[in-house]
Amino acid sequence: MRIVDEITRTSARNALIQWRAEHATELREQADPALRERLAELLRTPPFDRARVLGVYWPIRGEPELEPCFEPWQAQGRTLALPRVAQCGALEFGRWSPGDELRAGRFAIPVPHPFEPVEPELLIVPCVGFDARGYRLGYGGGHYDRTLAQRPIAAIGVGYDACELERFDAAAHDRRLAAIVTESRVIRTQ
Repeated sequence: MRIVDEITRTSARNALIQWRAEHATELREQADPALRERLAELLRTPPFDRARVLGVYWPIRGEPELEPCFEPWQAQGRTLALPRVAQCGALEFGRWSPGDELRAGRFAIPVPHPFEPVEPELLIVPCVGFDARGYRLGYGGGHYDRTLAQRPIAAIGVGYDACELERFDAAAHDRRLAAIVTESRVIRTQ
């Protein structure tokens, strides 16, 4: 079931964030484990299996929780990095391991402390909404879009099935994701 079809980006964003908030407990218990399993499988396939440094995120506002994956990914020899917003509005990433200190950054999102910059080889990006073409609807700040415009780096979006939009107008600065993972499927777009 899709929550919204063809409506404005702002309306879609607001409706999807509200829907996630209303279903947060259910999603955490039922959808997140399946989504994490599909994401872990995808990361074992080419070309994603070669990425040694993963840019991950700390969940806010009902985003899929990936924390149970972090230690297994590190056990595979991967380095994790969490984002913070740089002066230019793009994201920069700091090395992080489960248990390391985090401090509230911009928008009260936790960032590693101290912040040791590291360059990710693959980003795992939360989606407020998405379409089958691989375009992501975020919170509207354009931080991930600026980051992807500056770096030729692959990105995998994660979101819930119900947050798929039939189609929305991608802005000129929007970048297609290499894949999108939901609780029921993987959409490869590249």
